[in-house]
Amino acid sequence: MISKSKGFSLIEVLISLVVLSVGVLGLVKLQTYMEVKSENALYSIDALHLAEEKLELFRTRSQSAATGTMAYIDIKSSPSPESLSMAGMTVSRVVTVKDDTPVAGAKKIKVTVSWTDRWNNTQSVALETVISKYSEFD
Repeated sequence: MISKSKGFSLIEVLISLVVLSVGVLGLVKLQTYMEVKSENALYSIDALHLAEEKLELFRTRSQSAATGTMAYIDIKSSPSPESLSMAGMTVSRVVTVKDDTPVAGAKKIKVTVSWTDRWNNTQSVALETVISKYSEFD
């Protein structure tokens, strides 16, 4: 007796549902991963702006503070982290200054902005530069 029934068996339907479920779970995981990376990228851009802002303040200095915003000798490490607001959260900005590094008459400045993401992992952005005591504007 030859059966000429057409259609899908129950096993085929169950296998296709399992394959479809695995694909949908993969898409949900991808969406969550992209949301996390997007949030970190936005916070990194804001933190980069805060670090650049501090470095620009140091770059406008002068040897005597007559033509700049501050004197060269006033560029010092911050004694404690500076708390700032960024995108509705509090971040800390730390300035580290090493005198006469890498050469005499220069200061190596590092500005680090740190924040805690939604999973309580510490994230940070750091910028470094070297500033000479001789300004091109003096």
